[in-house]
Amino acid sequence: MVESKTADTSYPSKEAVQRYQRNLRQWFSRHGRTFIWRSTTEPYVILLSEVLLQRTQATQVGDNFESILQKFPSLNTLAGSPVHIISHTLRPLGLTKRATSLSALAKELVNRFDGEVPKDPDVLVRLPGVGRYIASATACFAYGKRAAIVDTNVIRIFARYFNFKSEKRRPQDDQQIWALAQYLLPRKNAADYNRALIDLAALICKDRKPLCHDCPLEQGCWSAANNNAICGRSI
Repeated sequence: MVESKTADTSYPSKEAVQRYQRNLRQWFSRHGRTFIWRSTTEPYVILLSEVLLQRTQATQVGDNFESILQKFPSLNTLAGSPVHIISHTLRPLGLTKRATSLSALAKELVNRFDGEVPKDPDVLVRLPGVGRYIASATACFAYGKRAAIVDTNVIRIFARYFNFKSEKRRPQDDQQIWALAQYLLPRKNAADYNRALIDLAALICKDRKPLCHDCPLEQGCWSAANNNAICGRSI
C-alpha cells in the first residue's frame, strides 16, 4: 500500500495494482449494472447518456432513457428540435435547464463535425456542456480509448483505498488524481474497469454509509486497515 498521496509521484506497486484490478473485475462480472447505454458503442448514445448522467442518478436516467432516445434518435433530430421540446422531454429527470447546452452541443456536432462524435477527448472537451469526465467517458465507452475517468465518486474510492488526499479546492481538477487514475487503468478492457468503479461507488463504496464488508476491495483498502478511518463520512 502507498503512503498518503498528496503532491508526490509515488504509486502503488505493480502487484498491488494487479490485485486491485482483479478484485474489482471479478466483482463487476457478478454485480455490474445493466443500462441501455452499456449495451452499445454508438457514440451519440454514449455521449447523450453521459450528458444526462452528470449529477443525476443512473437509475433515474435508465428509467427515462429509452423514451428520450425515441424522441431524439439521432444527433440531427436533436439538433433540429426546439429547446422547449428538449426541455419538456427532460422534465421527468429534472434536467430542463440542461436542454440549452444539449441543443448547442448537438448543433455544434452537426455543423462542425458532420454529425459525428469526435474520438479525441481533447476535442470533445471543448464542446458545449462537455467537461473532462464526459469527454473521457465518451472516448472510452464509445471508441475503446484507454481514458481514465475522475469524478467525486472515483475520488472517494481512491481516498479510502489508496489514502489519496487532494489539496485542491476541486479535487476533480487535480492533475495528480487524474494521473493516478490513468496509472490504474488496465491495458485492456478499460471500459469495464471504469464501469466497475462507477458501480462500486454507487452500490458499495457509498458516500456516507459504505458497505465495507461487502466490498471486493476491503483487503488492501487503507481505510479498512485503519479502522475505517475515512469511511462512514462524506468525502
